[in-house]
Amino acid sequence: MSESFIYNSEVFFDELDGLGVLHHTRYLLHLERAQQKFFEHLLGVHDFDVDRDEDIYVVVHSIESRFRETFTKPGPIVVEYQVDRIRSGGVTMSFVVRDPNGDHIYCDGKRTVCKLSEKSNQPTPWTESFRNALEAYL
Repeated sequence: MSESFIYNSEVFFDELDGLGVLHHTRYLLHLERAQQKFFEHLLGVHDFDVDRDEDIYVVVHSIESRFRETFTKPGPIVVEYQVDRIRSGGVTMSFVVRDPNGDHIYCDGKRTVCKLSEKSNQPTPWTESFRNALEAYL
């Protein structure tokens, strides 16, 4: 079984739409925050610095999401990532957005990011150390 990366996030009142539910685009914001913390964890750093850590220069290639349950009030949520597939300069991760107890799944899906060269903005391979850190989550 794959190891999971867990990120605890907080939904605020201003993220709810006119119907009083977490707007679907706000899930992407929480996924981005979780990915940043996951990559910082893999790199062993406490900030996001592309000048120092080339492996964080990524773009989202694709995202697939399914909205399972309505999130209706401000409060804590958990984003859980699992690595599904690693390619030369890409990684596909499954995600689940759920309540802290795991009783309710609000959203799940897959997300693929690709590493780019900061100089050319073309796809480029992960560094060996970062790839090894990713493989620990397979």
